[in-house]
Amino acid sequence: MTHVSPPLIRFSRLDPEARLGLTIGSNTTPSAVTCLLLTSTVCGAIYGASYWFHEGEWGAVVWPYLTGFSGIPIPITVLSVWCFVFLTLKALKIKAQRAAFQIQFVPDDTAFVLSPSTADAIVDAIDRAADEPNRFLFLARARSVLRIMRNLGRVSDVDELITSRGHQDEATIDSGYTILRGFVWAIPVLGFIGTVVGLTQAMGRFGSALKAAGQDLDAVTQQLTGVLAGLDTAFITTAEALIAVIFIHLMQTIVRRADEQLLDDVREACFHAIVSRVRIPKQEA
Repeated sequence: MTHVSPPLIRFSRLDPEARLGLTIGSNTTPSAVTCLLLTSTVCGAIYGASYWFHEGEWGAVVWPYLTGFSGIPIPITVLSVWCFVFLTLKALKIKAQRAAFQIQFVPDDTAFVLSPSTADAIVDAIDRAADEPNRFLFLARARSVLRIMRNLGRVSDVDELITSRGHQDEATIDSGYTILRGFVWAIPVLGFIGTVVGLTQAMGRFGSALKAAGQDLDAVTQQLTGVLAGLDTAFITTAEALIAVIFIHLMQTIVRRADEQLLDDVREACFHAIVSRVRIPKQEA
């Protein structure tokens, strides 16, 4: 009986979405469905815990900041949680992609020549090393080049093909940030909407306070309290939105840099594993 060695790396054990049994996104971009499900779970936990303790000392402070001020903090919280979930999953998926670099599919033997006649054997080696090689950027790019090597006439064609595939991966990964960019734009806008709503409420109640100026002091005090509540809505919602965006931007910068570094490392690994070892004899060209 032939013994089949298990794959060195398993995508299902490395990728966070695959481990959770959720929809898997493309490359390092999490699936929108997965982000939505996890965002709903996290927001449910946040609001559930806050409501459970909203009558206590801690809950009495947190609950209004999550639900009060004309309800504007609610969409700010939901969009912010989605952004953090997206970036956390993306960071984990980048880490999972790096596992492919441990696969050494080209023999160390200096006498080995990577040519159209040996390319199929290397592809088979890649397929044995990973259970789903096409889900790893490095392995997918290597396989795509090796499979069409018979149609290439020069070593430079291999390098150009790898570079072209790299540009496609970069475009795909960059497009994955589209929804995130939209949410990062929307969060401070929600804060500014809170400013408008709060100032509108404050001005309306200030007019009522002026009308009550000729009445007793208690009536004036009551109306001025409403003015302050409107100012609270204006400033607190804006502050919440801006603080959230600051942390999202910082995390996005770190994760985006990790994405770019991964693409650079994939390009370099493909060059050393394939381009530097390729020999296309004239009779095979």
